[in-house]
Amino acid sequence: MKNSLKTIIFALVFGSFMTTANIVKANDRDSATNEVILVRGAEASFANFMSKNAKKLVKTNDWNIFTEVVTLYNASPSKFMTLSADKKEAFVTAVENIEVKLNKVRGSKAKIWKQKVTKTASVIKVLWNYQSNVESTDTEQAIAPEAIEMLGR
Repeated sequence: MKNSLKTIIFALVFGSFMTTANIVKANDRDSATNEVILVRGAEASFANFMSKNAKKLVKTNDWNIFTEVVTLYNASPSKFMTLSADKKEAFVTAVENIEVKLNKVRGSKAKIWKQKVTKTASVIKVLWNYQSNVESTDTEQAIAPEAIEMLGR
């Protein structure tokens, strides 16, 4: 009797853990497609969508630049923020070309992906603009104390 009671309790506890794990896994999977921007998980789904619907674009340099910047944005913010001005301009051009291609692809998924690409690019541009504003402020602050010290002598 004791042994069967322990078995039943174990089965109930184990079953509740498995159910909870499956719910969390389902939420993680669904969140990748429901995200507003291309974050971890969604970028892979987008690459899969594009490889099926825009085969020529996926083979271009624009696609490589776009995926590189988005991957850096998700994986390594420090490297992402130190990209060169040329790479940033190439990213903006790549986004424009990807948006044009997504406008030509039929279906509601293409429209949703286009919105995500546009929002992701907007967030990235805001971060880059913020960084350039902070850098210019840091330069002004670094110069100002030297001038004050020179005037005080």
